[in-house]
Amino acid sequence: MRLELGTFPVRDVIFGSRTRWHDGVLEIDRDALLEEVRKDGRLTKAALELAKPGESVRIWPVRDAIEPRVKVEGPGKAYPGICGRAIDTVGQGRTHRLAGISVVEVSEVLPHAGGGDFNTIFYDMSGPWADVLPVSKLINICFVVEADPSLTVLDQNDAVHKATLLICDRLAETTRELAPPQTEVFELKPVDPALPKIVYIPCFHSAGAMSGNPTNGFFCTTTTYGMSQLTSPWVLHPNEVLDGAITGPYRIASSWHIANNPILLELYRRHGADLNFVGVIAVRTEWTTMAEKELMCMQTAKTAQMLGAQGAIIAWDAGGNEFLEVIHTVRACERVGIKAGLLTTEDESTGGAPTLLEPLPEADAVVSVFIPPFRPEILPAVKRVIGSANILVGPVREQVMNVAGPLPPPKYNDPYGFGRLSGVEY
Repeated sequence: MRLELGTFPVRDVIFGSRTRWHDGVLEIDRDALLEEVRKDGRLTKAALELAKPGESVRIWPVRDAIEPRVKVEGPGKAYPGICGRAIDTVGQGRTHRLAGISVVEVSEVLPHAGGGDFNTIFYDMSGPWADVLPVSKLINICFVVEADPSLTVLDQNDAVHKATLLICDRLAETTRELAPPQTEVFELKPVDPALPKIVYIPCFHSAGAMSGNPTNGFFCTTTTYGMSQLTSPWVLHPNEVLDGAITGPYRIASSWHIANNPILLELYRRHGADLNFVGVIAVRTEWTTMAEKELMCMQTAKTAQMLGAQGAIIAWDAGGNEFLEVIHTVRACERVGIKAGLLTTEDESTGGAPTLLEPLPEADAVVSVFIPPFRPEILPAVKRVIGSANILVGPVREQVMNVAGPLPPPKYNDPYGFGRLSGVEY
């Protein structure tokens, strides 16, 4: 597969009388764009606001952040499969991207109907929370959207996310006939066979079991070609990831994070220099029995072995029982002779509990991507809120707080290595 990725840098976004990219400025005809998304009668609210780096702005609740991308040559559609989009295999031809911005989906619609899984993600555009969030360095086009609450959760998710993708499509389309200022080619060309063969294994949470629907799942969590249900490991060309084959609104793994994944990009750029990047194995987590979990781990290791991998980088996007699949994948890889490095969050080691849910001796190359507890313990108040006025906080979401006021920060997890925060054992 050969993919040309054309980049159109955006240094400013303004609302105007037409929608176009010109000389680094993205102009948006807000009225025309909102008129188009409001044609979906399932929506009860649709508004667009801008949030720029350094502003005293808090965005809540954030369901997803998406970088506008469009296929201009080759099969398929950027962010394929989700919300009924074409499922043609992507990763070839030419794709244009608007860099330096994201379209943020701001909505109170829950990701699924299962209990106990609330959206806790918010962005600050200034202050200590913004300092650690890569999306806070972007110009964020905030799409505040709600759906008819009488609809099923599945239909609400489809409505709000389809509308967000439509906005991304329309913005990215402004570049279709333009020559990109920057172009980068991604192709896994044959390299020196003596170079170590490395596979990337990102692990993604599935809410199917939690929502009572483990076989059919809901698309409204992170999906692969629109599928979020529990499935066997997916073998993907890294170009498919760059074209948005893994996408969807769930926890920290926003579409923007995945499409701009620095682990994948670094592996790609070192391909042929000091390593041989052999591909991506996407793993779904939160299976319901240990037998299922072990089966997926061993199948992942077997697949990596069949790709010829000698080393693996393993990362994951959530927390809780899905860590068992992740850590057991590390063990399964090590047992077949594949050296595995793990990027992981940690929990506070209170009451003598381990910082990792199940530490295993095979996990001897671990990078911590979370500092417990995050400092400062309270985030400062802000002047403007985009989205909802109140937020539920506390161990069981028992406290209602004003979004504009001081807030405790969420747990910070950086499964893709955007920052340089790490844990230090004293």
